[in-house]
Amino acid sequence: MAVDPKKYFRGLRSYLNTNEYEVTKRDNERILLEEKIFLKGGADRIQKVRFAYSGDVIVFQLDRKTRNGNSDPLFHFFDDNAKPWSKRCDFVIFQLLNKKINVYCIEFKSASLPDGLVDQLKASEVWCKAVHSIIGLYTGEKKRLHLKKFVFSCMDDPSRYVDDDGYILRDHSIRHYHYDDLSSINLEQLENACPVLVG
Repeated sequence: MAVDPKKYFRGLRSYLNTNEYEVTKRDNERILLEEKIFLKGGADRIQKVRFAYSGDVIVFQLDRKTRNGNSDPLFHFFDDNAKPWSKRCDFVIFQLLNKKINVYCIEFKSASLPDGLVDQLKASEVWCKAVHSIIGLYTGEKKRLHLKKFVFSCMDDPSRYVDDDGYILRDHSIRHYHYDDLSSINLEQLENACPVLVG
């Protein structure tokens, strides 16, 4: 049964485990995403990205670490050891805007775009499809999700991995942005001409 977008969005907030995974930190009413990235030579730093946004958002950090430094399984009833469902991207953001639900799957990288990046973002797309299916099966509630995949990096010249329009050569549904190019962009201004429709 198709439902009103606002009702479906409220359902997402109610059904998903916001206690463990939701990012509620804001900086001047902007979303604040923080993730450790690893630089050349073994150094690391906390990379921060801030997005102003319209509408309403729920921000999840799927790879949030526990006290012992590990990530909990996203599906606790499956063995997570070296399985395809153990992969995930850093952040998934659900946005209710103009009677539509947008989903942003985001991965932070440093000065390279490793092969595993495509698998991480594909796994997060599948996670969103699983969430959509589970909610539909248990509640009968359905609403189309407009899912877009992004990778952010500090690569000065990503041309080995990215086409002239900023899409990853190995998967044209993934749009690349340099961290420096994000400072004045609102969340809904992130461009991706290849959204995945879920539902």
